[in-house]
Amino acid sequence: MFPKLILLLCSLSILAMISCKSPESATLPDEPETSEPVERFFEESGVFSQSTTGFVLYDPEADSVLYDRDGDRYYTPASNMKIFTLYASLKALPDTLPSLRYTVRNDTLWFRGTGDPAFLNPNFETNGAYRFLKDRPETLVYFDGHYEDNHFGEGWPWDWYPAAYAPEKSPFPVYGNIMRLQAQQVALVMLNEEEPVKPAFFERYIENLGWDGEQMELVRRDYQTNTVFYSPRSDTARQERNIPFKYDSGLITEMLADTLNRPVDYTDRNDLRFEQTLHATPADTLYKRLMLESDNFVAEQLMLMISEMQSGTLNSSNAISWSLDNYFQDLPDRPQWRDGSGLTRYNLITPRSVVYLLEKLMDEYGEENVLSWFPAGGVSGTLRGYYRSPEGEPPFVYAKTGTLSNNTALSGYIYTNSGKRLSFSIIHNNYVIGNNTLRRETGRLLGLIRERY
Repeated sequence: MFPKLILLLCSLSILAMISCKSPESATLPDEPETSEPVERFFEESGVFSQSTTGFVLYDPEADSVLYDRDGDRYYTPASNMKIFTLYASLKALPDTLPSLRYTVRNDTLWFRGTGDPAFLNPNFETNGAYRFLKDRPETLVYFDGHYEDNHFGEGWPWDWYPAAYAPEKSPFPVYGNIMRLQAQQVALVMLNEEEPVKPAFFERYIENLGWDGEQMELVRRDYQTNTVFYSPRSDTARQERNIPFKYDSGLITEMLADTLNRPVDYTDRNDLRFEQTLHATPADTLYKRLMLESDNFVAEQLMLMISEMQSGTLNSSNAISWSLDNYFQDLPDRPQWRDGSGLTRYNLITPRSVVYLLEKLMDEYGEENVLSWFPAGGVSGTLRGYYRSPEGEPPFVYAKTGTLSNNTALSGYIYTNSGKRLSFSIIHNNYVIGNNTLRRETGRLLGLIRERY
């Protein structure tokens, strides 16, 4: 299946280059009747004409590329990069993830993180690592000298530091590396007096600036520290503010000691060998969070976990290079891959490579598993508000979204009225119209494909 798919994709690219036709009129010569409805849609769309768009539509049953519009060109994929992170994680990581490595010497338990993002993370129910550290009789000593990365992804803007969608990467995440400030409505909107922040550990970092009647942010974090400046205000739309905290080893040991209600020390010794492993987190829970909710933090931590599994150190770039060499060497086009989440604009992929990867997922992991990871149109995840089927009918689109300013992507599977399952990838770049305008037009295209194929 896959060799023929690559041959079809590459052949189309060659035909497009030697033809005098424009990309808008380029079609597969052996199946012009199947390409025609989509071709006409692109020619007539006043929305798609305002974007640089690549699109590939593939029929796995016929092993045929139904339509290819600049599918060999590179685009910024945004969160469609998470499909690559998912596949690499499925290949490299076990079904139950290692949550920490440790060794016991006399009355001391030395431990280090694996990058597992689930520890006391409210998005996950697992508490195996917490119970392990809480109940051990030995003295606890934390080590993080195996972390060999920055805490932001490559190419992330510096002013994302207070954004909940971009928590810092770290070797031993706690609470998802986010403090959650709780607001209450009184005469002013102010922090809840009984429980102003979760975890409560961060209460010591809150500094009340008062309110002088001016509109200002309710809370903001200092760039260099974890100090949170708090200004009561006259109104607010949200009752919780999620702010990433800044990692350092001292902070983490203090937080662990506070959370576990027992002393936790720190060491920078580099002669320790961590021979034992605690496996505590079901991998599938992370994969569903990664794909359904497009969790950037989980994506970045999964890449760190791959690095830790392969080398014992945590470095996203190493994990990406290793994954490209071992799992993606058969793609039509090698991705330019710089982070796990797709937040960086340094990432570049081609739509035909995404379609090829979608088929690899189906072939290796089966339809039931794959569809459980992808958002369903009108039903789940980031597609719960888009591409809904008519009342009483099952979802017809299962796809991963991707959004940055001036970039929108959607890649996944369409189930047509004729009973076919088609794979597709559409990526829009370099436009100035609204993202929702492009999403709606993409929905019209998907509806056309559902009806005509």
